[in-house]
Amino acid sequence: MAKLSFDVKLTEDFLIDTEGTSDGTQCKYFSDGFWYKTNNEGQEDLVEYLVSKMLSFTDLPKDAFVSYERGLLNGKAACRSKTFLSPDETFTTLERMHGNVTGEPLYIKIRTMKLDESVDYVLKFFMDIIGLDLSEYFSRVFTADYITLNEDRHFHNLGVIMSYDGKYRPAPIFDNGKSLLNANPSINRSLPISENVKRVVARPFSGSHRKMYEKFGKGFNLDKDAALKWLYTKEQSFYRDVLIYQIESLDL
Repeated sequence: MAKLSFDVKLTEDFLIDTEGTSDGTQCKYFSDGFWYKTNNEGQEDLVEYLVSKMLSFTDLPKDAFVSYERGLLNGKAACRSKTFLSPDETFTTLERMHGNVTGEPLYIKIRTMKLDESVDYVLKFFMDIIGLDLSEYFSRVFTADYITLNEDRHFHNLGVIMSYDGKYRPAPIFDNGKSLLNANPSINRSLPISENVKRVVARPFSGSHRKMYEKFGKGFNLDKDAALKWLYTKEQSFYRDVLIYQIESLDL
């Protein structure tokens, strides 16, 4: 059994509703600078941990992704991460910002657009509204999603951080719990991983991770040898094996 990093008990006083997840409203806890969430589907705690640890073997800046720890919250399997906001900052999702400005959900606005058209629309919209070029941000996010097979990268899992002086910067990569074939009801674990990865559907610009990766370009370099060396020291699990498969099979 893997060593857990925390074992905490929190009352409902620390419970916060986080709007806009793919499953509706997700409940998370916040205490002493940490966000906590218990497993909702599959082993989100393990998946979040593996994905964020994999990102630590890249040349991304440390503040470009959220690191997750595994532990227990009120006796249940959970993960936690430190807040990525300073006291003078606020976070908003791309979906929420677009809706506030236009009155129309972003995912609906682009759903009939082709890949190039939808990307051009989103990049231009946020450049016009907040003066921020999200190209590099998308490149990093969709490279990570390509490797980890994230199926939950809707526009509420993409966002920006605003400081009180009105300056914006991209949020780090966060919420990767539906990666590594976790929570995909079409997965058949009796089949080889190579067959199951064909059942993955990406978001938000395309159903293909590869197409988005190719559209935005490689967002970071991964030290594959170091990542694999670490993974092979970890307790065997389906999710660990999926990540090993992806790292070994993809031309990154």
